Amino acid sequence: MKYVKSILMLLFITLFIVGCSSADDNNSKQDSDGKKDSELTIYTSVYPFKYVVEEIAGDTATVKTVYPPGADAHTYEPTSKDIIDIADSDAFIYLGSRMESFSDSIAEALENQPVKLIEMGSYHELFHSGHDHDHDHDHGHHDHGDEPIEITGLSDHYHTDDSITLTAVVNMDTDENHFHWFALNPGEKDWEIVDGQTSDHFEGKAEVDGQQIKVVLYGDDHEVVAESEPVTIAIDDHGHDHDHGDNEHGHDHDHDGDDEHGHSHNHDHDGDDEHGHNHDHDGDDEHGHSHNHDHDGDDEHGHNHDHDGDHEHGDSSNATGNVEIDGLLGHYHTGDAIKLTAILADGVDYDHTHWFVLNPGEEDWVEVEGQTSENYESEAEVKDQQIKVVFYGDDHEVVAESEPVVIEIDDHEGDHNPHIWTDPQRMIKIAEIIKDQLVEMNPDAEEMYNENLEALKEKLTDLDNNFIDLLSKKENKAIIVSHAAFGYWEERYGIEQIAIHGLSTAEEPSQKQLTEIINQSKEHNLDYVLFEQNSSNKLSEVVQKEIGATPITIHNLEVLTQEDIDNGEDYISLMERNLEVLDQVTK
Repeated sequence: MKYVKSILMLLFITLFIVGCSSADDNNSKQDSDGKKDSELTIYTSVYPFKYVVEEIAGDTATVKTVYPPGADAHTYEPTSKDIIDIADSDAFIYLGSRMESFSDSIAEALENQPVKLIEMGSYHELFHSGHDHDHDHDHGHHDHGDEPIEITGLSDHYHTDDSITLTAVVNMDTDENHFHWFALNPGEKDWEIVDGQTSDHFEGKAEVDGQQIKVVLYGDDHEVVAESEPVTIAIDDHGHDHDHGDNEHGHDHDHDGDDEHGHSHNHDHDGDDEHGHNHDHDGDDEHGHSHNHDHDGDDEHGHNHDHDGDHEHGDSSNATGNVEIDGLLGHYHTGDAIKLTAILADGVDYDHTHWFVLNPGEEDWVEVEGQTSENYESEAEVKDQQIKVVFYGDDHEVVAESEPVVIEIDDHEGDHNPHIWTDPQRMIKIAEIIKDQLVEMNPDAEEMYNENLEALKEKLTDLDNNFIDLLSKKENKAIIVSHAAFGYWEERYGIEQIAIHGLSTAEEPSQKQLTEIINQSKEHNLDYVLFEQNSSNKLSEVVQKEIGATPITIHNLEVLTQEDIDNGEDYISLMERNLEVLDQVTK
């Protein structure tokens, strides 16, 4: 109902604006509250955009935000007067629908008006990892989702002649759909176009170990719109041929009678793939792409299987290593399908199969109901969940057991997280974009704008260095926050945010997720729960009381409160206060 009302209101406003515009265009410039012709009126959504315009434009612009003090930037709906005022301004700077629920509708309503619409969310470099990180962040996997176009569907490894099915995922607003796929074989210098592959789907066969594949999106004039990072096809035939469908190997097994014992399996397998990716793009499609996989196979997993009392297991130490799990992807998104296949070594006979999972923080492996074949199908729901498969003989003895594989879930917060202003380095990019837009609107002030930009960049660089200097000395950098507004701090400074709500305050956790959040907080021994200045913090209070923590406020900078305005706070002062809070709550 709220959505319908918003649409009706925007339709009304659109008609009103058009009517006013056509009534007398000559009078429009006289209704500017007496401002000078050279002075711009600019509206912004979130506060950091307003701050940047004020710092660069100085007295050449009057800057206003559409949000009232203390509003929830994710759920606030502007009034009809707000939209009419924006239509009468020179420019409206906003992020996009990832942040403001109303932005797309307003942009559509105002697209035929003179107001300049500046959507910061369309500048994809703001969401990229464009700066160096001198901090020791070991995430266990390569961060994907940072490119305008990426390749999904890559398996951890293939066997010779296996089918390769890849998909190009475009993370940018474009209507183009003209793709070409390219391959680069080891030892060669030139990328070769793959004939017949002109859609966003690639299908081929695994024939060359170490072959790299990339996809390029072209425009109408065959100009390059976006290009992916290469992916590498790893072929591992395990030293022998596989007959995936034949499990009758005709081997007798000597069961010595010691199978009537509960057993403890100790697997050394760290579950943490260390992938070093070195992408060297010189602009000429010459991509240096090396994968260094450090997988030492060491993990300590003590587990006990109790299949409703039906399985008493013997010592499986000799069985481990006779089965491998195929089909694991480099990472998944929450809700993605997980499809794994157990590949049993030649010469191993078995009667039935069971799959098991072990969630982070738990000690006992749990049998997955309904998964009793060589194939495993599920959904990615728990980050760092481990999965393994066990093959049993006629007498329910273990004949083969895989090493666990780890499910990496990466929902690309660094790409889709709208809270880009929390990173001072990204704020510099924001400032550069806004400066260019201001110059277009007021070219006479270009010299002043450039000077003010340099002064602002110096402030932001100093701020960034202060964060680095303090947080690089911390060991426990976990924080629990009201909503996931601080993901870029993890990327930049190693802060690990445990978020109660999602990227929007409207994304509430389930009871199960809330329990997991509380458990995580206890595991990290957190003494504080961070409330936010423009949130009701109701669920934060629940968590705070449950873990016996102290509440303290962090500022997400989406909007200023009235107290902030009265105290003359700005972006720099609020971020410096945030740093003081981080110093207090981290260890």
